[in-house]
Amino acid sequence: MPQNTDLYSVMYSYAKKAGSPFIDMEAFIGFLEKYAKRICDEKPEWARWTNETGKKVWMDVNHLAEDGKLIIDQNHAGTRIHFCNYYAELIKEAYKNPDDDTDRPFHNEESLKIIIPDEQIKPLHMQENFSFFLEEPQKKLLPIIKLIFPYEAGNAIVLAPMIPLTLLEMAILKIRNYLLRHGNKEYVQHKLAPHLTGKDNRLQEIMDQILIRPNDCIHDIRQYREVSFHFWGYFCNLVRSDLKQKNELLQEDIAALQAAYIIEGCSTYYKALAVKEKEQEIALRNFDLEMDKPPYYFSREALLRFKDNKGMLLLDICGQEALDSHIKKRSTETVSSNELPDMVYFHTAGGAAWLIKKTRVLTACARLLEENRPLVIKAIFDRWKIMLKEFRKESAMDNDKDFETLTAEYIKEYVPVLHALLQDRKLFLIYEEMRSSPKTLPKSSQLFNWNELLPLPVLLGIKRKQILSDVKLLIPFWHSFLHGFFAFFKRISKKKKRKQAEAGKKITTGDSYTEMQQRAEVMQSMIVPRGQTLDSYIKTVCSRWNELLNEQAANNLVEDVNALVRDRFRALLRLQKFSMVSQDDLDTLAYTILDSFPSLRKIRDQNSLLLYIKLYLIKLLTARTVS
Repeated sequence: MPQNTDLYSVMYSYAKKAGSPFIDMEAFIGFLEKYAKRICDEKPEWARWTNETGKKVWMDVNHLAEDGKLIIDQNHAGTRIHFCNYYAELIKEAYKNPDDDTDRPFHNEESLKIIIPDEQIKPLHMQENFSFFLEEPQKKLLPIIKLIFPYEAGNAIVLAPMIPLTLLEMAILKIRNYLLRHGNKEYVQHKLAPHLTGKDNRLQEIMDQILIRPNDCIHDIRQYREVSFHFWGYFCNLVRSDLKQKNELLQEDIAALQAAYIIEGCSTYYKALAVKEKEQEIALRNFDLEMDKPPYYFSREALLRFKDNKGMLLLDICGQEALDSHIKKRSTETVSSNELPDMVYFHTAGGAAWLIKKTRVLTACARLLEENRPLVIKAIFDRWKIMLKEFRKESAMDNDKDFETLTAEYIKEYVPVLHALLQDRKLFLIYEEMRSSPKTLPKSSQLFNWNELLPLPVLLGIKRKQILSDVKLLIPFWHSFLHGFFAFFKRISKKKKRKQAEAGKKITTGDSYTEMQQRAEVMQSMIVPRGQTLDSYIKTVCSRWNELLNEQAANNLVEDVNALVRDRFRALLRLQKFSMVSQDDLDTLAYTILDSFPSLRKIRDQNSLLLYIKLYLIKLLTARTVS
C-alpha cells in the first residue's frame, strides 16, 4: 500500500497489485476497511477508512469520476471501476529513475508485462511521422505513445508529455553509457573528424559534454547550434552503421540504437523550430517596416494583408497567434511610465480602430491634413455658393469660431480617422514626447500652441474670408445687387425678417422644391432600369448582397445597413440644406459609409452593396421631397 492515504493512490496500488485497471468495488471496499483497521494503530492517518468506509469511498469516487480519472461501470455484474490512468501511471512509474536504465532499451509492453488496448495507444513511426507529431502534438487525445523504430531496434512505450525533452534527456544518457561501455570515444572522434573539418576543438568539446556534462548537449540541441546539429547527424548515422554490422544485438546495443533515432529526430525538430522562429522574427520585423509606410494608419484587415518583398502574406509566415502577440506587445508595453507604447490605437466615432506607429502619428496627421485640404475647401465653397445663390447666409461666413465648427463637421463626416486623431488626448502626449526628443519637429507637425490644439482651419491652411471672397467672385453682379436689395427690406421690417427666416427653413417650397424634386427624379432615372420601380429594384439589389438564409437574420442585416445609411444621411443634412444635396454628395456619402464600417467590408458582393446604399439614399431623398 502507498504512503499516501488519498483514494486515488490507494486504488492505483490496489489495481497494480491485481494487474488490472478494473476494480471490483465491493471487494475493494472490504479490503480497504480491513487493511485500515489492521494498520491504523501503527499509522494513524489510515483511521479515516475504518468507519463508514463505503460511504466515504463512494463520495471520493464520484469526485474522481467527475474529474475524468475513473469510470463507473454499473452494467457489469456488481459495480466496478475502470481506472483510466492505470497504464499511464505504470509507464510514469517505470521511467521514474532514468539513470538506472541507461544500459537497457526504452520500456515496452513486454518489459512492463502489460497489454495496452489499441484504443488507448497511438503508434508513431520514428522515420515517418515523429517530426510531424512534434510539430502538431496530440497529447491531449492519447497520452500513451508507441514509438516504432526501424530495423532491429524494436519499439518503446512512452507518455506524450515526455516528448521531446524528457525523451531526449534519456537518449543522451543511453548514448553516454554506450561510449563508456565500449570505450570508443577516440574511435568516434576519429571517424567524425573528416566531416567536421576545422572544428576539431568543437568536436572534442561535444565529446566531453556527452561524457561529463550531458545537459550541455541537450541545451545545444534545443538552441540549435549548427556545429552541434551536424555532429549529431554524423554521430547517429555512425552508431547505426556500426551496430547494424553486429550479428546479434545486446540490450545495451538496442538502447543505443533507439537513442540514436530519438536524438536525430529531436535534433531535426529543434532545427526546424529555430528556422521557423527566425522566419517569424524576420516577418515581424517586416511588419514593423510596413507600419512605417503610407498611409501610416491601418485597420485590422489591412494589418492582416501585409506582405514581404516576395509577395507572401506575413500572417502566413508568422501565424495569427504570433502576430497578435507582437501587436499586443508593441501597443501595450512601454520603456518607461512616462512614454506611450511604440504603437497606439485610435478609435473613430463609428467604432473603427486604427493602429499607428507612435513615431508616425504626427506624420499621418500632417499627411491627412494636406490630402483633405482641397476636399474641405470644395465642400465649403459649394455650400456657400448655393447659399448665396439662394440669398441665404450662415454665421460661419462671418464668425471664425462657427467656421471652425463647420470645418470640424466636414472632417468628422468625410475623414473620420483624422477627426479621431485630433480629438484623442494621446496626440498631445505623442507631440510632447516627440518634441522632447533630440530630433526637431518638422514645421508640418506643429499641431499645438503650448497645450492647445491649433484651430482646425489653421491646421488645414484654409481661410474663411478667402473662400467667401472666391465664392462671391463667381456670383453675378446683378445677383449681388438683388441680395443687397433683399437685405435692405429685411433690415426695415422685423416682421418680414422673421417670416423670411421661417421660409428659409422650409426647404421644399418654391423653386427649391421644384429643383430638388426634378433632381431626385433624374438621380432615380439614371440608376433604376426601365420597367422597374425604385422599391422593386432595391429588393432585387438587396437579394444579391444579402446571402443569409435565415429570414430573421437577413431582415436584421438589412435594417442595420439602413440604420447606418439613415444616420449618415441625417449627418449630411446637418452640414448642408436639403435642397443642396447633389448626385456627387450621394456618391461620396455611399463610398464613405462603405469605407467607415469594417463590418460592411465582410460582405462578399461589395458592388451590389454600394449600389444598394445609393438606391436607399435616393429613396430617402425622394421621401423628403414628397413629405
